[in-house]
Order: sequence, then C-alpha cells, then structure tokens
Amino acid sequence: MTRAAARRRFRQRLLVVFLLAMLIPYGRQLVTSSTVGQDFRAFFAAATVVAHHGDPYNWPTLAATEYRLYDAPQGLVPGNPAYYEFLAFPEGPWLAYALAPVTSLPWQVAYAMYAVLLGLMLLAASFATFSLLGWSRRRAAIGAGCVLLCAVGFINLFMGQVSVIVFGAFIAAWVIARNERPFLAGAVLVLVWVKPNIGLPLPLVLLLLEPAVARRMMSGFVVASAGAFGLMAAVMGLHFLEWPLQVPRMWQAVQGLQPDMASVESFFYPGLGGWIKTAALLATLCAAIAYGVWALRRAPDAHTRGLTLLILWLFGLPFVQSYDLILLLPAIALLLGPRLDGWEDPLVELTVWGFAVIPLLYFLGARIGYFNGFTVVPFSLLVVAWHQRMLRRPAMPAQVRAA
Repeated sequence: MTRAAARRRFRQRLLVVFLLAMLIPYGRQLVTSSTVGQDFRAFFAAATVVAHHGDPYNWPTLAATEYRLYDAPQGLVPGNPAYYEFLAFPEGPWLAYALAPVTSLPWQVAYAMYAVLLGLMLLAASFATFSLLGWSRRRAAIGAGCVLLCAVGFINLFMGQVSVIVFGAFIAAWVIARNERPFLAGAVLVLVWVKPNIGLPLPLVLLLLEPAVARRMMSGFVVASAGAFGLMAAVMGLHFLEWPLQVPRMWQAVQGLQPDMASVESFFYPGLGGWIKTAALLATLCAAIAYGVWALRRAPDAHTRGLTLLILWLFGLPFVQSYDLILLLPAIALLLGPRLDGWEDPLVELTVWGFAVIPLLYFLGARIGYFNGFTVVPFSLLVVAWHQRMLRRPAMPAQVRAA
C-alpha cells in the first residue's frame, strides 16, 4: 500500500469514528431539544384531524389541533422557545390517513415508533443503494451505517421527515426493476406522491436508469397512481382538491428567511425582493434546464443520465432542504465507486465530509447575513465533482457497469 493510499484509508476510518462519536451530541439533542419531531408533529396533527373526520388542509382547523396537542397542555405562549409554531401540512393525504391509527397514543410515543421505522428504512435503502452500484456487502453495510449517522440522516430522523419514505420507495422500485418486475416497480413508486415536490421526477429518473423496462414500469406507476387518487377522492370528496394548492399557498405565505435551504437559490433568494427575486428564480431555473439538456446528451450511460436529472431537479428546485438530499446518495455512491477509488479526488472527499457535518449548522442557528443554507455548499461541491468526473471526463468503473 502506498503512502497516499494509507492516508486515504486513515481519513476514511476517521470519518467512521467521527460519525460514531456524533452519537453523543445526537442523543443530547433528542433528549433536550424542544423542536424534536417538528415535522412529524404536523403530520400527527393532520392525522388527528383526519381521525375526527376533518379536513387536514384547513389551516384554522389544523392550527387549532396543533395548539391543543403541543402548546395548551403546558400553557406555552408565543415567545417561549418550546412554543410550537403553526406548521401546515402540504404532504399527500395518504400520510395523514396512514398515521390516523396511532393518534390514540401520545405524540411522543408515536414519534418514537415512527423514527425507528424511518431509521430501519434508511438503513435498508442505503444498503440496497450501495449493493446496486456494485459495492461489497461489507462496504455496503458500513456505508449504510454512515448514512444513518451523517448529518442528513440524523436531521431526517430528528425532524420526522418523509423524505426517507420517498427515498426508500425509489430504491425499492430500482431493486424490483433490476429483478425484472417492472410493473411492480412502477407501482411501488406511487409513494412519491407523499412528497411530490421532490418525488415527482423519480419515475422519469428510474426510466432513465432502467430504459429496457421503461414502458411496463410507467404502466405500473400510472395504474397505481390512478388507484391511489381514486381512493382518496372517494374518501375525501372535494377536500382532496385542496391538496395540490398547499405548496403554492405555503410559497405565498412564507416569504421570509427559511432555515436549512439546500438548493442553489439559498445563495440569493432570501436576500432579494420584488420582481428581481422572481426574475432571479426564473433565470436560475432556465439555466438549470439548459444545462440539463446539454448534460443528458453528454451523459455516457444510463446511470449518469438518470442521476444527472435527479441532481439538477434538487439543485434548481426552490425550498429543497437538507433532509431532502438523502436522494443524492446514489450519485455520491457512484462517485466514490465500489472500491472507493473516488476518494482520491479531493473534491469528492470534501463533498462526503461536507454532507456529514455542514447540515448540523442548522441546530446552531448559524447565519452570514441573510445566508443560512449552508448545506448548499457540499451540494455545490457535488455538482462540480459530478460535472468533472461524470460528464467532462466520463469514466465509469467496470464494476459499476457490470452491476
């Protein structure tokens, strides 16, 4: 082993040790923080509304339920650090109905059960991702543990986010498609409707990843989606039509500084106003589309094409947050390679360390002027590394091509 290889192995082991050491502050944060399960609590409140035959997309009803569940029992008022501010429910209604059976439990118990399930799902999906891309079982297992312990993984569990569910559905569908059951793979992808702002491109991404079974896979997705929409329309009636309006309503209502933004807009969007803000957003989206057209034509293989689309969707989409970037794991795994050859590139190593550490600045409330979306820094490094190694100098490891 050369001296350079020995140093790389030392830094890889150092990363594992660092992530294991992070269990201590993670545990402290879970025990002491008043914001633990913040997003889950909105889901739980929506499920409570549903359990009482209400409309989870009615903001006054949802706000009253959140107050009754989280603030009234302790007499919390605005200004108290533990006060639970109103959080809307833009996710698909299937989530609220799925959680309705556990609303008879205290929310803390329900959250603990939910977080454990998310953690197991994240471990399984991460292991499957590495295995799909040619990693050995031992490396895939270590990699899955690192994903769970990295900042992006922890924030997903801490907040109780559904991004893990979308990620799990995507990877499960990919595994099923690889096993030549494309219709079922498409049907599994119906879970992306739980959070469509990040999940909507995933059927197309999977079609690019597995073009040989694209038609049957899309058939499964369309049939399952029609069934899911029909069922929910029958259950909710006209209230179901309120769901697609939630994202634009939140966009309109939330114009101030947003914590933990991870898309390219975090560099400029919070610091602008008026028509300049809209123009800058449109210019960014147009640039992403133009680059995407060039990149997809340049991509040398199915893996690069599919994951390029996914990277650009998340990088250019406004209000993507750090926990959503769990979907980037296949791209990082591909850059590293089954034998971790990608670690030789300092940019790839910095990207891995960045995703492991930088999102934790969210808990410190770090800011530089209007800028607080620090997770966009490792994301930007990933975009540059992807452009250099996969598009400008395409060289796919033989182990991955054969996977």
